[in-house]
Amino acid sequence: MHSPDLPQIMRSVIHLLLVEDSEDDEALVLAALRRSGLEIEHRRVWNRAMLAAALEEKRWDAVISDHNMPQFDGIEALGMVKASDPDMPFILVSGAIGEETAVSTMRSGAQDFVMKHSLGRLGPVLVLEIGEAEIRRSAQIATQHLHVNEALLTSIVNTAADGIAVVDAGGSIEFANEALARMLGYAPQEMGGVDISQLLHQNAATASFWQDLFAAGPGSAGKPADLYTHARSRDGSVMPVEIRASRMVARGESKATVLVRDVSERARSEERMWRLAHFDELSGLPNRLLFRQLLEQALRDAGRSKKPVAVLFIDLDRFKRINDTLGHDAGDDVLREVTERLRSCLRDSDIISRFGGDEFVALLRDIDDADASRAAAKRILTEVAEPYSLQGEDYHLSASIGISTFPGDSADAAALLRNAELAMYRAKDQGKNNFQFHSPQMNARSFEHVVLERLLRRAVELDEFLLHYQPQVEVMSGRVVGAEALLRWNHPGMGMMQPGKFIPLAEETGLIVPIGRIVLMHACTQAKAWQDAGARGFRISVNLSPRQFVLTELVADVRNILEDTGLPPDSLELEITESMVMDNPEHAAAILQELRDLGLKLAIDDFGTGYSSLGYLKRFPVNTLKVDRSFIKDLPDDQDDAAITHAVIAMGRSLRLSVVAEGVETIEQAEFLRLHGCDLMQGFLLGRPMPATDMARYLEERGSFGRQVLTCTGSGILR
Repeated sequence: MHSPDLPQIMRSVIHLLLVEDSEDDEALVLAALRRSGLEIEHRRVWNRAMLAAALEEKRWDAVISDHNMPQFDGIEALGMVKASDPDMPFILVSGAIGEETAVSTMRSGAQDFVMKHSLGRLGPVLVLEIGEAEIRRSAQIATQHLHVNEALLTSIVNTAADGIAVVDAGGSIEFANEALARMLGYAPQEMGGVDISQLLHQNAATASFWQDLFAAGPGSAGKPADLYTHARSRDGSVMPVEIRASRMVARGESKATVLVRDVSERARSEERMWRLAHFDELSGLPNRLLFRQLLEQALRDAGRSKKPVAVLFIDLDRFKRINDTLGHDAGDDVLREVTERLRSCLRDSDIISRFGGDEFVALLRDIDDADASRAAAKRILTEVAEPYSLQGEDYHLSASIGISTFPGDSADAAALLRNAELAMYRAKDQGKNNFQFHSPQMNARSFEHVVLERLLRRAVELDEFLLHYQPQVEVMSGRVVGAEALLRWNHPGMGMMQPGKFIPLAEETGLIVPIGRIVLMHACTQAKAWQDAGARGFRISVNLSPRQFVLTELVADVRNILEDTGLPPDSLELEITESMVMDNPEHAAAILQELRDLGLKLAIDDFGTGYSSLGYLKRFPVNTLKVDRSFIKDLPDDQDDAAITHAVIAMGRSLRLSVVAEGVETIEQAEFLRLHGCDLMQGFLLGRPMPATDMARYLEERGSFGRQVLTCTGSGILR
């Protein structure tokens, strides 16, 4: 279609009626139009009464309407506008409109729709539709007065963007404008006498359209009839068209005026909308909605063929670490490569879908037995485990797969998907990088998992967490210098819950991140309160989770919490594990340096249980090594543990690091640590983890509020 005279329209004021309940969205629409160079005079309405009054008051150049509003919607607004003026341009603007709604709105009379994230095209669309509305109105006027001024009609219709023809009762074309001839690849004079049905797709609907149009009684003259079909051009190409025809009587003969609009662009837009609604944009795979439809069809087919069907729910392990460390662009590259690898593992008849994030689901149709799904799962595990080259480095992933089958597990699509997902979680519980078949016994465990996750989310919202504190004491003097903050969950119904019950779930779901912020805020607030009460120099130690450590906002979070609580930075010690820093040493070194630059202390927790590389340890700006309790519990009798503990203490001294022994429970263990020069210790001998009130009493009894006078044995060990 040809555009109208855009510069002329842009020089005049456009009188716009905006159906919109949001002032913010009103401002966005107007800003987009004005960026297109349009001068707008508008009125905003947001309910039926206001729209009706505005339509009655004057004729507007166009109507732009939101789709979803509290009091009514864009479909109802469209009906009111078209009832008032069928030719008034109506453009739907929406942030999230479904495929069916968009298509239905266009076929109900809307001229176009524009997504709110693509407002840049709104100005050109508005100009185009206003110009075409004027052409349509002119064409209608000319048609009604054809017997008065045929010359004027010819001039108007030949400048119209849409094709216009006059046909007789037999369907022969008596007149065709230049637009119609150009649309179909003919010269205007070549179209005279051509049967219009030969230019259109032949089917029962097309044939009955013309028969019904001319068979109608005298009272039907001038009433339009609409048809959606396809036209064939001279070169054989096919295009979708909309036809609006109305019968008239000229010089005693029945004729029809026919308006033909090429809607190829609209059809392409509808196809794009359908793809957006049914396919994942990143991978090009069917999305959850389309997969569900395909699965339901596969189950119906399997019911007739008696061939089993398998559903494989595939979740990537440790994928979030790539997103967090390398960025989402790298993560997207990995997902695209995983897509190709999954395709290579399946038959052409199988279907692979991306459900979102790092979740994929495969549908295996017409399989012989469970061995087919088992073999497919093994191929997938092998392919996914191959290295991924990102930014010059190789990275490794694995997958956890859950499998459910028809007819063994269920005949219902939703149940099959749910069972496969439950089996996938079981695969994760079994250590990841494996596949599991669904079993009925999994339902109970998975239900408990779901309930606990819901309760944990609520605990975050209501801050049901509290901290216990375990004292840290100088080995030589017995002086209490700080405490480690340990998380507890005090659920109103289930009572005190130990970390082992909920921390793994918090890590898995990502809830550990907001929980970690809560812990850090509470610990710093409490430490500052004890310092204000007289415990000068008292240091608080807080554990970081692996998920917290890879967050880009970690440093900003710590800085803000220190500023909000007023705790001196050197009174906070953050504890990390060896595995956290060894997964990506370069990233870890950079984050640790940023944290040290804030002025706080850093400790390696559970030292000796991981890599324990002296070379890497020298690269990390840490202050403290914490000897894992597994090396302390058999001191001083176990020679191997004694040698390891002695070596760690000596290494700490050589690197000018403070060494803390965890899990000290006996006088003999404490004496061994004193003789070998360990700096600090914590454990049941010195105090169990305790609530803040008990910790305050503990500090007061030991003179930590002010005097720092402690009761020690002759060797300096706190009693």
